[in-house]
Amino acid sequence: MDLTILFSPIDESIYTKSYPSNSFFKSIKVYGDKMPDFRGVDVALFGVKEERGTISNAGCSKGPDEIRRKLYNLKKGNGSYRIVDLGNLNTGIDLDETYVRISEVCRILLENNVMPLILGGSHDLDYGQYRGYEEMEKLISLLNIDAFLDLEDNKEAEPASQHIHKILLHEPNYLLSYTHLAHQLYLIDPLSVSILEKLYFEAFRIGQMRNNLAEMEPAIRNADLLSFDITAIRSSDAPGNANAQPFGLTGEEACQLCWYAGMNEN
Repeated sequence: MDLTILFSPIDESIYTKSYPSNSFFKSIKVYGDKMPDFRGVDVALFGVKEERGTISNAGCSKGPDEIRRKLYNLKKGNGSYRIVDLGNLNTGIDLDETYVRISEVCRILLENNVMPLILGGSHDLDYGQYRGYEEMEKLISLLNIDAFLDLEDNKEAEPASQHIHKILLHEPNYLLSYTHLAHQLYLIDPLSVSILEKLYFEAFRIGQMRNNLAEMEPAIRNADLLSFDITAIRSSDAPGNANAQPFGLTGEEACQLCWYAGMNEN
């Protein structure tokens, strides 16, 4: 399948900017004038400028390009890697169609042994990412980092508040395990935590993690899919997020968790 029909190039002001020769931008291929070939690479970035899944965090659809403006300026790491930026996925007529497009792109990338890295957008987009594993004939482990559990079972709740509930109930069921990190008890219905416990899933609140962050490494190492909501990071370190809380992960702690994820062979 030609993925070009599903994507739009990144903003011209981003890819035409002058970057240093040792910058991250200079070490990857991006969708500017021409879409890069994803076959044979290790990681494929793509943005999803979708915010219809949230009312409380309006403006998050600008996230993908704002992340790129910072990311591209970073210095290239010492490791050997092949990365492409496929641009921004064209959103669907409705949210469900966007989920389908995300799942289709993820499926194609995974079948070609390419790890998809999605820049959102609202947190419910991971439902589409999860569905990308549906035809792989394997059980997967999901790791979610968020201040909230997002297990709302209310049709009137915004999709970003109930996406984990949808994943847990999705049929066919190919979820082997689910681990939640960095939730804050005063934001959570106690019933939600007990539901996860009854399903033999794990949930670690922010206080438990802070005592010894390194203990989270095994859970992260075993995950197939990682979903990271910036709401897990405290508001002073993530001021652009309308849902950010006074307490949460520091920027440094968030980077440590992502570093563990980067060491994950899955």
